[in-house]
Amino acid sequence: MRFLPKSLEARLALVWIGVITLFRLWFAPHLDLVGDEAHYWECGRSLDWNHYGKGPGAAFVIRIFTVLLGDHVWALRLPAVLLSAGTGWLIFLLGRKLYSERVGLVAVVAASLMPLFAIGSILMTIDPLSVFFWAAAALSFWSAIQTGKKRFWILTGLWIGLGFQAKYTNAAELLSFALFLLMVPSKRKLLFSGKMLLLLGTFVLLALPIVFWNAFYGWITAMHVFEGGDLNRGFQLNWGKFAGFWLLQAIVVSPLLFVLMLMGAIRPVSTKFGDDGKKYLLTLFWPLFLAYAWISFNKTANGNWTAPALVAGLLLGAGWAVQKWDEKKILWRWVMGAGLLIGFVETALLHDFLPLHFKNNPLDRAKGWADLAGEAEKARRRIGADFIVADEYQTASLLSFYLPDRPRAFTPDWPQMMTQYSIWPSYREKFPAGSTGLYVAEQPNPLPPIARDFETVRVIGTYRRSTWGEPTGPTFHFYECRGLKSGQPTTWQDRLEYTRKNP
Repeated sequence: MRFLPKSLEARLALVWIGVITLFRLWFAPHLDLVGDEAHYWECGRSLDWNHYGKGPGAAFVIRIFTVLLGDHVWALRLPAVLLSAGTGWLIFLLGRKLYSERVGLVAVVAASLMPLFAIGSILMTIDPLSVFFWAAAALSFWSAIQTGKKRFWILTGLWIGLGFQAKYTNAAELLSFALFLLMVPSKRKLLFSGKMLLLLGTFVLLALPIVFWNAFYGWITAMHVFEGGDLNRGFQLNWGKFAGFWLLQAIVVSPLLFVLMLMGAIRPVSTKFGDDGKKYLLTLFWPLFLAYAWISFNKTANGNWTAPALVAGLLLGAGWAVQKWDEKKILWRWVMGAGLLIGFVETALLHDFLPLHFKNNPLDRAKGWADLAGEAEKARRRIGADFIVADEYQTASLLSFYLPDRPRAFTPDWPQMMTQYSIWPSYREKFPAGSTGLYVAEQPNPLPPIARDFETVRVIGTYRRSTWGEPTGPTFHFYECRGLKSGQPTTWQDRLEYTRKNP
């Protein structure tokens, strides 16, 4: 079969990726959507050049797949599964180019057993796009500096630009590339070359629509990103949060795999290209990883922050592990075997494949939403509600997806910019005075905008999602909201002006 690679390692990598992909295709529809997935789907129904706090990439991809295949969970998640397969192959190619096919194979296997990548390969959020385009740019930039061919420089700018459309973090790869060129004397001239201008020009062309959108909407994304790191409150050193960052990284990578990754990043082994190869991977790993470690002093970390950097971390760890294996270091061989086994057990637990269950399983948030929407639909019919409001934007998006007629649910009409729903027309703009709404919320008391906007608000029922037959998550309250009050509805311009005056 000529289309298959000749080497055993490459064939094994393809088979491994193929088997894992088939499993993910089977497993993905067994979970409800999570809030982010539903929100990107909702954004896809109102495509724009950008969205509040996030680029348009995930919404655009979801829109394409659901238009072609229908609004089904499997169709919405199909791009995540395909992107993860592509990322796995890119990791193998990077490992083969910089080390050996054996290192590439080890990195691919380790990646599939990492809890973070295992979850990210099923849920269609911004991360599958971000990591795929980060890896693609890493591969094409190495080809660019090795061959000097202009097409690789343009491709690199394209991959970074497309990654930026999904997650703004991908622009940091430009800094990694610049740092690498500065660290290698023979490559420094490329930093200010026409080829680098081609790369940057391609990236800028893809980034400009996002910049123009933000300028039109008063730089709300810049404000959101600034507030997202709690930088608007000043920077404070919290050693507990900093320690929590490292602990969380050990959990999402898997503890022993994280140790091997750090060993490879601290004491990297030689590559085919000597120190140049080591410097390249180190600049793709440490700057982004340490930047988020620094931010964690001031803000509680999220496990997926460092996902793009872990591509290089996997290769550094795999290169180090393969060398220790070849040196017949018995202790490290046991550590490697135990690391892969623990990663497998963690991933199996996440997927509920073992007769155990633990609290705070991140995939528990992908359970019970269809049932909640079913209960909300019963309440909506009972009171004859004209529209539905949810207290959180993710809950609103999930209700929109799972309700039978897929209406646009709303969030409370806060006076300031809060989410993408602050840009879209509110229920005050869409419905006449006297209308009835169903409000779905975790709070036992209505939020101020709900109490302000309706003549009467009362609880008519509650519902709590369940997992394995056991209650999980918060209790949701269903409110009957009658008599939408008349008055001048607020617009996104009003909300933006209020936000500027009340930072």
